[in-house]
Amino acid sequence: MVAIVYMVAGMSSRFGGRPKQLAKVGPNNETLIEYSVNQALKQNFSKLIFITNSKTESLFRDIFKDKYKDRDVLYVEQTYDRTFRTRPWGTTDAICSLIGKIDDSFILLNGDDIYGETTFETGYNMMKELNINIIGGLPVINTMPEEGDVNRGIIMVDDDKVCGMKEMLKISKLNNPELMNDLANVNFIGLQYDVLLLLNEILLQFKKDNSEDPKTECLLPDNLNQLIEEKKMDMKFFEIQNKIIGLTNPEDELIVKNLLNKL
Repeated sequence: MVAIVYMVAGMSSRFGGRPKQLAKVGPNNETLIEYSVNQALKQNFSKLIFITNSKTESLFRDIFKDKYKDRDVLYVEQTYDRTFRTRPWGTTDAICSLIGKIDDSFILLNGDDIYGETTFETGYNMMKELNINIIGGLPVINTMPEEGDVNRGIIMVDDDKVCGMKEMLKISKLNNPELMNDLANVNFIGLQYDVLLLLNEILLQFKKDNSEDPKTECLLPDNLNQLIEEKKMDMKFFEIQNKIIGLTNPEDELIVKNLLNKL
């Protein structure tokens, strides 16, 4: 079975501290997260899971309850020691909070992006039929703003096999034309359960090695890259065919709403 997992623990400081996943952008006044979940659940995902924090869980529970569209809904809180840490331990820590809560393979994705129905169909079928790890992406150029710089995870691929990932910081169309045709990670990542256990081993060692640092984070792309380089996991790439629609700034709300109204 394959579950669907949304990371929704962030408080979206640019949105005044309210989660941007709750912006009402759908043609029927749906929130962004509802629109995405409704796309996802056209596939036969076994469970709907939200990785939350103590402040966000109730907001999503109000919408999705304990069952949504005949799927069980789980809320898993990413916790950390607030007496020492100034932030959670990062994205690897977030998904490792699933250990003990599920035994399914799963697709992990952002809660503030709309990936499109065909993306969920392709990802679900690859996970279900091939029993593999997957990542969806698209050319960097299709993820870039017209102006300004952003961080992007670059995926290195040989045929359809992922050879590695590398985070590129502060890239732009103007300054980095050589990267525009490379493939970008957009956090549509499907993992088998055994990989989650391998990631937890990395996480525990990371916490031990950085026990005196209140800010450092254990980041999923880096750790997946490590497992690929160590030949402890294989991962297949597929190219997402449609444009991904997401929110970054408050002024994007109207833009996204207009785009979804036209679909």
